[in-house]
Amino acid sequence: MTNTDDFEKMERDGWSDPVIAKGYADGFENAARLVAQKLADLVRAGPGTAVLDLCTGPGDVAAELVRRGATVTGLDFSAAMISLATKAVPGARFVQGDAMAMDFEDQCFDAVTIGFGVPHFPDTDRGLSEVARVLKPGGKLAFSIWYGKGSAGSFGWLFDAVGRLGDPSVSLPDGPDAHLLSNRDVAEEMVTKAGFSDVQFVDIPSEIWVPKPDSLFDVFDKGAVRAASLLGGQPDHLRDAIRADLAARVVAEGQSKDSGYVVPAPSVAISAKRVTAA
Repeated sequence: MTNTDDFEKMERDGWSDPVIAKGYADGFENAARLVAQKLADLVRAGPGTAVLDLCTGPGDVAAELVRRGATVTGLDFSAAMISLATKAVPGARFVQGDAMAMDFEDQCFDAVTIGFGVPHFPDTDRGLSEVARVLKPGGKLAFSIWYGKGSAGSFGWLFDAVGRLGDPSVSLPDGPDAHLLSNRDVAEEMVTKAGFSDVQFVDIPSEIWVPKPDSLFDVFDKGAVRAASLLGGQPDHLRDAIRADLAARVVAEGQSKDSGYVVPAPSVAISAKRVTAA
């Protein structure tokens, strides 16, 4: 079994940094809002629905769930994220905790949403099984995953630039592939194994807004732990080359809007139903 201790430390240290937490909240706000709407649709959130928003981050999904009248509990391991979410969404309850071992009773939620959080599980199978445990039979799960390497958008551009221009000796600790579950065959197998059925996939044309072309580099460098680790390990001249490459892609493939640029950041939402007791 792969040792993920270093990966878990990187994730916990990174997302617990208030600067990174705020960088994520600001940099990915535009994309997160659209995805939140789709996740809320997929779990049919509404009055009387008890929803757990797992890996709640700055509360983007929780805010949409509350807007629709759901009773919302948000959980995250990062105190910095919990602080942001509590201020942003006073209508939800937020708790700090471990997604791998949640302090909730069995079958206590009608639905679970996870906005881009599944790749941060150190053990994806265990995390999905824990989600199944806290869901009522027939309860809905919906989570989102960014499309990554090779995709026609911001994450694809990043991996392409780092691959061509970066120092190949800079690598991340062993851990789950951040974009693996964007592969439908892989995702369906894992979700079904965890105790779900009726697995569905919906592509989302999510977008990131940046004030300047070279700001896309900063979105990743200051608001995404894994990307920040990859970029932070590069020498200055290679960081500058990657920044310039991303800026050129923004100008060539983004759209001018609101005194800045909108760039694609495609993602997929995956939903399923818990039909048997965990």
